[in-house]
Amino acid sequence: MEYEKSSSIKGKWIVGSDVVSGSKAKLTIETAPTPSQFKNKDGSVKIQDVSKILFDGSNEALNININRVSLDALISAFGKDSKKWVNIPFTVQTEKVLVGGKRQTAVYLIPDGYELKEDTNGYMLITKIGEEDLPTISPDDIDPNDLPF
Repeated sequence: MEYEKSSSIKGKWIVGSDVVSGSKAKLTIETAPTPSQFKNKDGSVKIQDVSKILFDGSNEALNININRVSLDALISAFGKDSKKWVNIPFTVQTEKVLVGGKRQTAVYLIPDGYELKEDTNGYMLITKIGEEDLPTISPDDIDPNDLPF
C-alpha cells in the first residue's frame, strides 16, 4: 500500500461562535489553497483557503478557512496577491447561517471602507461602502461542488 504524506495544518482553528462580531484582526501569513478533510461529490478532495488570523488583544494566531465572500473582498481591497493582505487590519463580522441543516457561525473579514450586505437574491457580499449597484449572482455562477449538500 502506498501512503501520501499528510499536509495537515498545525495549530488551533478559529471557532466562529467564539468570535466577537466587530472585532479587529489581521492575517499573519499568506493565504494558501490547502486540501480539506471534506470531499466533492466526485470523490476529489475539497480545497480550502487557509491563513492565520490574529485578533487585537490576543497573542495567538489561529488558523482560518477564509470564505469566498471574504476572499473576494480582500482581492478587491488589496489585490490578488495574498502576501499583500498580511498585517493589514480589518473588521471581523459574524452571521448565523444554515449549512446542511445545521446552524453555524460564518466569519467575514471586512476591509476598512467596506461593508457586509445582502444582494437582491439574498446572497451575502462585502462591497465598498456607498456602492449602490450590488452585483447579482445567477445560478450559472454557482459551482455545485462548492455547495455543502
